[in-house]
Amino acid sequence: MQEENGLILDGFSMELIHGRNLSPKTVRAYRSDLEKLARWFGAPLNTLERDNLRAFLMHETARGLEPRSLARLVSAMRCFGRWLAETGRAPADPSLGLRSPGKPGKLPGFMSVREVTAVLEGIPCDTPASVRNRAVLELLYGCGLRASEASSVSVEAYNREELTLRITGKGSKQRIVPIPAQTAVHLDRWLSVRQSFLGRRQDPGTIFLSIRGRKLDPRDIGRIVASAVNGAAVSAGVSPHTFRHSFATHLLERGAGLREVQELLGHAGLGTTQIYTHLTGERLMRSYRSAHPRGRNRK
Repeated sequence: MQEENGLILDGFSMELIHGRNLSPKTVRAYRSDLEKLARWFGAPLNTLERDNLRAFLMHETARGLEPRSLARLVSAMRCFGRWLAETGRAPADPSLGLRSPGKPGKLPGFMSVREVTAVLEGIPCDTPASVRNRAVLELLYGCGLRASEASSVSVEAYNREELTLRITGKGSKQRIVPIPAQTAVHLDRWLSVRQSFLGRRQDPGTIFLSIRGRKLDPRDIGRIVASAVNGAAVSAGVSPHTFRHSFATHLLERGAGLREVQELLGHAGLGTTQIYTHLTGERLMRSYRSAHPRGRNRK
């Protein structure tokens, strides 16, 4: 693969020199950027997709790459993407729509396991509404759902025997996600009192209902999260998506594969999921430096 990418970059460099008459300095800079991309990507460069390029941009932004260097990186990837498509090395230009980040990117926020536990266990579960709220948060974290997915999941999508949930995500794409046993306990507890929320209203069929018996919407999910987070005195800025990010980060930290996490999250491409490798990689390095005898700072 390394040799294959080397040949691809050789061809691209020749095009820059002879076909586009770029200066040797620019050619070297573009080549250096693309070699860095190749090492990060770990696959043939002619299989790149736009999500991969975006994820690499976010990775480099998070590392603190200067705006001028980021702009050059985007230029290199755009030029390379067009060349791949024009020469038939790729079915389409993977750089279409690629833009340079305007300011340093913010990595997905996530909570520690201890913080998630504090939020979940801080919900009293002494009323039907609090039982529902605990089930909502358990599902966000236990299954890595988006707020829109949690609000629209139907009762019939829950398979109690197999402990799975059928989710309809972005673009109406469906996926089956496993439900942790502890999450299922709280979901079952909610379903046992759910009927009390309906009254005489027609059942909308969704698992979660408002106190007036209507389908919850994502804003309702956001308010439930905000209330639980405030009650647990966890740092501000936690949203429903924070539970999803925490779900992905904790899985990767404990050895789950990137492909598996991609499927569980319902990401269309692996590039979107790759952003989490930076989060877990940073923590791994901190742990290494703290634990390894040679990793600690010398006094």
